[in-house]
Amino acid sequence: MLLKLNLLVYFHLYYISEMPRDKTHFFVILTSIYFLSCGTDVYVSKEQKEIITVDNKLSQNTTGVFKFTPVGPLSNTPINVYYHIPAGDIKNIPILMSFHGARRNADDYRDCWIKMANDKGFMVFAPEFTIDNFPSSDNYQTGNVFIDADMPSLASMRPKNEWTFSIIDSLFNHIKKEVAGNQKTYNAWGHSAGSQFLHRFILYVPDSKLEVAVCSNAGWYTVPEYGISYPYGLAESQIEKKQLSDAFAKKVFIHLAKNDTDPNASALRRNEIVDKQQGTNRRARGKYFFKTAVKTAAENNFPLNWSKTPEVPNVAHDYIPMAEDAVKYLFE
Repeated sequence: MLLKLNLLVYFHLYYISEMPRDKTHFFVILTSIYFLSCGTDVYVSKEQKEIITVDNKLSQNTTGVFKFTPVGPLSNTPINVYYHIPAGDIKNIPILMSFHGARRNADDYRDCWIKMANDKGFMVFAPEFTIDNFPSSDNYQTGNVFIDADMPSLASMRPKNEWTFSIIDSLFNHIKKEVAGNQKTYNAWGHSAGSQFLHRFILYVPDSKLEVAVCSNAGWYTVPEYGISYPYGLAESQIEKKQLSDAFAKKVFIHLAKNDTDPNASALRRNEIVDKQQGTNRRARGKYFFKTAVKTAAENNFPLNWSKTPEVPNVAHDYIPMAEDAVKYLFE
């Protein structure tokens, strides 16, 4: 969390931590005292391993974090956004949104892109949806669309400005404003729970400014078929066919690891409905999701701009090699 810490509070945080009090950490304290004396905001990471000054000014060749406060009903849930910007013309550098998994480790989902961002010339922004503010899959993975995602109805559907999905274009607009940017669109990548968030974002907000999406190794899907109830299918989802057609027009890559086949994987949702419909592991479920999208598009004469990439060999459920493989689809 972003804190304006006075000296007494910072020392309290330091002494209750489990960090060994060696010279390195005393240096960190002295550095913090300096920044505090200058009135600078200080970010203390959730594991207190790093201290990052935050001034909310984005510039080239920087790595950091800033706090973004959505407008409207979600203004009480500000989010930390981890970012890296390479050297270059910041007004025109392409933008990538990186969506973390269930561990909510947005800093890692920034860090895994830094070298590629420098090599290929794009900015990366990884919003952090914390357990405190987004405690369940209803709030993060399914976007806070319904009061209870397992009991969807028109009556239980939240207003669009309460959806977690509504944060993304607003964040993009904020970034553009900060860099005085000319970017019209952004690309996005999500892995695991982040892939769940991303594919549902596409279904529910097909008019977003998203241009290219890569959805890697989602645990389970909202499959584009109307014979299965939401959240596993589109019955009661309130997604009409015109909206689905618009979602199919987005450029989307379904991106799977060849070895992501463990039916007993940690945090993998298992129940009779999803197992029977989609399969018992992430790879099988991703294949079913794409196959059904092809079938539904053909049945309704909808153009489909979705593709399934070759499966990534010798990889299971690991976001780093998946990101390294995904970059060629995001920035061809």
